[in-house]
Amino acid sequence: MKRRPLATLAALALLTALSSCGGADDGSAETAPAHTGSGAFPVTVATEFGDVTVDEQPERVVALGWGDAETALALGIQPVGASDWLAFGGSGVGPWAEDLYDSAPELIETLEPSYEAVAALEPDLILDVKSSGDQERYDQLSQIAPTVGIPEGKHSFLTSIDEQVTLISSALGVPEQGKQLLEDLEGRFAETAGAHPEFQDKTVSVAALSSGGWGAYIAESERVMFMQRLGFTQNPRSRNSPRKASA
Repeated sequence: MKRRPLATLAALALLTALSSCGGADDGSAETAPAHTGSGAFPVTVATEFGDVTVDEQPERVVALGWGDAETALALGIQPVGASDWLAFGGSGVGPWAEDLYDSAPELIETLEPSYEAVAALEPDLILDVKSSGDQERYDQLSQIAPTVGIPEGKHSFLTSIDEQVTLISSALGVPEQGKQLLEDLEGRFAETAGAHPEFQDKTVSVAALSSGGWGAYIAESERVMFMQRLGFTQNPRSRNSPRKASA
């Protein structure tokens, strides 16, 4: 069943972070860098499930992790299948990236993807970089095609933007484009933080409302890291919240 997160501050923070990666706020989303592989295949990337080798330039990519499709698009690759984590419909991405598709991908469920639907797309690479990190899910996907799962040492949607961009750009054979995206993103954070020195004196709690009530996100979650990069300090009372970060 697809989950439909509420438009809380936490969700807005994630959306803004992903839009920065795609560059839509200044119109650059329409001129995303064309995909130009390094020609250095095969490439091997390290994941929590072991090393994954991509033998040749991927042509049919399925992006299942939260933000994986947007990251691939920012790198010039259009996934043939993708998961719509925030239930946008259409091409499954927000307004910062929707114009990057020539044609909409096949939308795949988020938490419980149809492996048959994924296999029917005949992918040569599956991206599941920001996901639950479930072993059974990974095993099923890796039987279909080489699958880049969560980074080493991470779990349950705790993949950072830096890790997500680095893993995906490496698997696609464009690591330098990934580095440039991250440098541009860091510059935007620094510029915004510099323009708002008042952020430095503020503490913040990033939370989400679910059927179980309100829960604060822990320090390693991307939402909290986003606010910290703007200059905020996480509220000490929520720093060790028992509520794990999740989709």
